[in-house]
Order: sequence, then structure tokens, then C-alpha cells
Amino acid sequence: MKFKYIKKKLRELRSEVELDNEIGHFDINKIVEDIYMHILNDVYGWDLKNANLLKENFPAIDLIDEKNMIVIQVTSTTDTTKLRGTIEKFNNLDDKYSIYDLKMFYIKDKPNFNSASLEEFEKSGVEKSDLLGIKDILHEVQSDVDVCDKLYETLQKLFDDTKSNRVSITVNGDVKGVVNAESGSVINQTIS
Repeated sequence: MKFKYIKKKLRELRSEVELDNEIGHFDINKIVEDIYMHILNDVYGWDLKNANLLKENFPAIDLIDEKNMIVIQVTSTTDTTKLRGTIEKFNNLDDKYSIYDLKMFYIKDKPNFNSASLEEFEKSGVEKSDLLGIKDILHEVQSDVDVCDKLYETLQKLFDDTKSNRVSITVNGDVKGVVNAESGSVINQTIS
């Protein structure tokens, strides 16, 4: 039951991103960064934070775990150009980050890069196992009941809390988003 709920919520997130991206609304990608931050922390035991809290418009990375020395680019773009660009920008960051592991999390379907591209990325320090997607999350959740329980609780807090915990954000009288008042996570956003 919990696994089905998790799968449903991840499918809904992916579908919303796909649809918004198809009609040119890319702001949703920023919103789901924080949602996936919580998901990845639950699933992998990381301590990811939004990198923009350290530096506004942090180049190349969206999430950072200083304890485990991991940085993650959250993206809906699945071509090799995106990954090459991310690697290049990451390599140009402060030397402090040179010891961090760069990972990619794909909001939509994870790309199936050919062996030549994978070899190129591995030479740059990004292994195939550093390319994460929704199926990877589901695999982890399905194989560990504690992870499943934890993620189920988190997703309920993010999406299903009572309306009393929700704060609407309005601009000129129009509701533009709904935020969970306890966690600060965006529950829903209308982009126009």
C-alpha cells in the first residue's frame, strides 16, 4: 500500500514536470528540487540542502550535502550536452568542491546514454551509478521497508497535510502557490 502511494506521487510529479515543460513552464523544475531533496535524503540517508541557500544561483548544482561530500544537479533535460555543461561548470567551481561527488538526478526518465558517452563521463568523474532517476528511488524503496516507511511519511507531509498547514501565496489577488507552513515546501504552484 505504501509503495503504491509512493509510486503514484512520483508518477504525478514526473507528469506535472513533463506537461509544464511541454508548454514552456520551466519554473516547476525549481519547485521540485526541494521536493526531491527530501526524497533523496530519505532514500539514501543524505543530508542534502538547497545549494542556493549557500550562494544564490549556485552554478552547476542544485543540492549539496557537505557532510557526505555530494552535489546534485536536478534536471529534466536528458541530453549529453546538459551533462557535459554541468561537468564543465562543476569543474570550474571553487577547489573546495573538487573532492565532492557530482551526481545527476533526472526528474523525468533517466537517459540511456551510449557506451561512448558513459566512458567520456566516467573520465570526468561521473559514473553511471551517479546518474539517478525515479526508478532508482523506487528500487531502493521496494528493497527496504524502513526507507519505504520514511518516504511514505515524508510524501504525506509534503502533499497530504491538512489544509490548516497550508499557506496560499497570492500575487495581485491570484493564488500562485501553496506552501506547507511547517516544512516550507511548495505543495502546488500556478505559473502564468
